[in-house]
Amino acid sequence: MKKEEAKWLKVVWMILLLVVSVVLTAGAAYLYGKTFRDIFLLFIVTTACYGAVIFSFVQSYVLGKLHYENGKHFGRFAILFMIGVGASCAFPLLPTSGWVFAVFALAFTLFSNTATGMIAYAGVLGLCVYLANANILTFLMYFLLGAIFAVLFEHLDENFKTGSSMFVAVLLYACSLIGSVVFQSTGALDFEQFMMPIINIFITFILVMFVLRLYCAKGIDKEKGRYLDINDQEFALIAKYKELDEAAYYNAIHTAYFAEKIARTLHMDVDVAKAGAYYHKIMVLECKNEEKSLEELCKQYKFPPMAQRILQEYIHKTEKIRMRETAAVLLADAVVSSITYLSAKEQKTDVDYGKIAGAIMKRKIDTGVLNHSELSLRDIREMEKIFTGEKLYYDFLRRE
Repeated sequence: MKKEEAKWLKVVWMILLLVVSVVLTAGAAYLYGKTFRDIFLLFIVTTACYGAVIFSFVQSYVLGKLHYENGKHFGRFAILFMIGVGASCAFPLLPTSGWVFAVFALAFTLFSNTATGMIAYAGVLGLCVYLANANILTFLMYFLLGAIFAVLFEHLDENFKTGSSMFVAVLLYACSLIGSVVFQSTGALDFEQFMMPIINIFITFILVMFVLRLYCAKGIDKEKGRYLDINDQEFALIAKYKELDEAAYYNAIHTAYFAEKIARTLHMDVDVAKAGAYYHKIMVLECKNEEKSLEELCKQYKFPPMAQRILQEYIHKTEKIRMRETAAVLLADAVVSSITYLSAKEQKTDVDYGKIAGAIMKRKIDTGVLNHSELSLRDIREMEKIFTGEKLYYDFLRRE
């Protein structure tokens, strides 16, 4: 996993973003024949705009609102933004129907967050419209198309499901570009008028696929790979407690079984739920044995942010349980721990552990520990069906 950029390097990237963007803007304005007064006014406005982009990005970083690991790598966004400014300086040479702009809205959003991405996109799009002397309708069309691309692809999962979003985005993009050609035409339409929009649509589709693949390679796939490591029963920290504390080890295995089943059934984040289930007790023991905080251990073992968050919600008593995945782990642990304890005391074989599991779950919910969670009544009913329907697994658990 690539190391986080040093703080000084992050500062350098932001300064470089501002300086290079302003120089490109001023140079382009001069080459397009703008007067000194226009260049000076453009300099003031774009400097303020680029400053707003930097402020939004840094503020999001401080508040932890950037997508995935974007806060660790300022350079990615800085480079993309400078490319965007360069493109906005070159696109005025083409007809407005040939501007491949929507992909920048997507790229800026994915490598920062929605607010920062759209501020950046509005800035580079506005610069292009100004340099090309285009009308406000052109700005609105491309801005709305960019917003659609950003919203449709803002949240990608580990399965990289983009088919329906891609279809909707390209369909709207094609209709808008072709529609603009039709409405702006003053004479008879011919095929040559549609060549530029068609080329634009094709290039946009290719670039969108490239940006999505790049983003998944830098963010989603990397995080998914880390979950595959820490959720492996042979991972060093789990294997360690197979020797040191068998009770904690097997509790983790059985809790993970239920947490995974609940997460899949209720469309939760399966990786996060499994991580919480495997380490909800092991991390407590490890903190005591190593005399380290939970955060220090998560950093040492390179836990993804959401894995750390679920453990913080579960372990820290001051944290209210909000995530559905945390609630799933809490109830799974309550059922596993209680049935393990009862089966050790009770030697009868005709006990209905499914019914007992349902009662344990209800009792845990009645304590109010999940009052602030995002669980719905439907979630609770589905969980109850899972816990009461696992009678064969309880027999396996009881004999272990």
